[in-house]
Amino acid sequence: MATLQERVGELLEKWRDEIQRLPVPAHVQVVDGEPGELLHRLASALLVVAEDPEAAAPFQPGGEVYRDAEELGRLRRQQGFSMELLVQEHVIMRNEFWNLFHESVEMKRVVDYQLEKRVNGCCDLLLQAAASAYHYQSSKEIMENPLRDPLTGLYNQSYFQGRMMEELRRSVRYKHDITLVLVELGNYFQLMESEGGEATERALKYIGHCLFRMTRDCDVVARLGEGSFAALLPETGWRGGKIMAERLCRYLQRELHALFAGEAHPELYWGVASFPDEVRLPERLYPCAVEAMRVSRSLAAGDIAVYKSPETGGHEAGGGA
Repeated sequence: MATLQERVGELLEKWRDEIQRLPVPAHVQVVDGEPGELLHRLASALLVVAEDPEAAAPFQPGGEVYRDAEELGRLRRQQGFSMELLVQEHVIMRNEFWNLFHESVEMKRVVDYQLEKRVNGCCDLLLQAAASAYHYQSSKEIMENPLRDPLTGLYNQSYFQGRMMEELRRSVRYKHDITLVLVELGNYFQLMESEGGEATERALKYIGHCLFRMTRDCDVVARLGEGSFAALLPETGWRGGKIMAERLCRYLQRELHALFAGEAHPELYWGVASFPDEVRLPERLYPCAVEAMRVSRSLAAGDIAVYKSPETGGHEAGGGA
């Protein structure tokens, strides 16, 4: 750790190598000129904050590092970057930082969750700044929180997909488990018709609140669609994911009924998939979780479907009620 800040050149070189793999026009200055200077300052600031908690202050809105990230976002829009490419650029930065960090410390060292929370929080702020500047002409709500779903406050689908790619790469590199839990409000449209939009939105907000409150700081929780949510659990096998899903399911089944005065009540479907326990290829994690969630629709209320590879006997169901 003593020499981590001195390795900014190495971090920047890795970041640049990966950025240049993105599908951008050949004539665009992705890592040279003003963008290159901004990349260097952001990489330096991130290495400093890993060693000095006080260095996180400039990452906050209005801070010097935050302003640099805003400027990078404006430049990327001028250069024709899509929002997906902008997110991927920041995902690459976070991923390469952790690769370098793990190379710089003893792998047997106990994970410092405060450090992980601080660094990941700063990375989120950098992406928030860049995306806010990118969306400057968009609505005020999107501009203020471009990474979040406006109804629930959870991460949105665009951000989640980028983080999932990053976390899967880390799992492959360090041979760590990772589990994806999907939950769907299966009768979303029926509730909208019978109970109205206000009651259904209250249910979605409550589901989002519970997902956020009952997961860890290092987990990635998002709203993916009108009635669907996801929780990505790094360094967690399928058993841990199933336990978390069962705990949430029991709680939500009990509490959500109180939000509806009519006969209709929320129907939640749960799917769990884990790499590399049962899902052999990282790119199959999401499709396998979707497959498990579809299986759960035929199970008893409150049962959790866990994807199991054909070699181990197919899907497993567990009670959540």
